[in-house]
Amino acid sequence: MENREIRSTLVAKLDATEDRAGHHIYFWLNLDDHEYRVGKLSHSARGQAPDHVVSDTAKRLKLTKKEFRSLVACSIDKAMNEDIWRKKGGLNQN
Repeated sequence: MENREIRSTLVAKLDATEDRAGHHIYFWLNLDDHEYRVGKLSHSARGQAPDHVVSDTAKRLKLTKKEFRSLVACSIDKAMNEDIWRKKGGLNQN
């Protein structure tokens, strides 16, 4: 999975906002009037994403890596993703 696919999924599919002010790019998602950090990429991230980035992003979204790959591949949409989060007890606020 490429870094650009992760960014595109978070921003375009989930409507996450980007915070580029610091040393990393952080992605924030507003769900049920709470803001959650759902991703983190390096400003210089290009090409294939390291496994730990994919795992961390999936974990923050309360998804398995397989479910996260399905989200990226458009097999899971935003509504289905939010339903999975709620069933798994919501997101951890960070």
